[in-house]
Amino acid sequence: MRDKLEYIINDLTESFDGKPWYGDSVMKKLRTVNWKSVNEKVYGNKTTAVLLQHIINWRIFVIKKLQGDEVYDIIIDELNDWTPRIINNEREWEQMLQEISNTQSKILEQLGSFDDDLLDKLVPGKKYTFGPILRSVSQHDIYHLGQIAMLNTNAKT
Repeated sequence: MRDKLEYIINDLTESFDGKPWYGDSVMKKLRTVNWKSVNEKVYGNKTTAVLLQHIINWRIFVIKKLQGDEVYDIIIDELNDWTPRIINNEREWEQMLQEISNTQSKILEQLGSFDDDLLDKLVPGKKYTFGPILRSVSQHDIYHLGQIAMLNTNAKT
């Protein structure tokens, strides 16, 4: 059976580039961001580029774990969690948007080869199952998308 997994896949798809109930999807919101503002620290010490890299990093974590990688890890608040990222031109911003799109494609591709049993399997190298992390990928994206939206709004004023 794939009912639970299909629900997660639909949630990931809708929040990433669909029409979610709460407003703009991840990609719709990111496409409104002017690349010239992505390095600005409007409040705190995080920029739009750093926030987006953080989202990408955790999506890569999910991909690696779906591929069975026991060794790959992200240490909370360390360099591979909050990786510095500077965008120097529009082309680099577009490349970053392509990076997050690529993670979406890879996650969906990986999930296509599993069924609901995956949700109860241990994440390689971890003491928790896939269910919680797969159900929270879109939540994590949306949380940081809100921060990006605030930075983008402040950059426009």
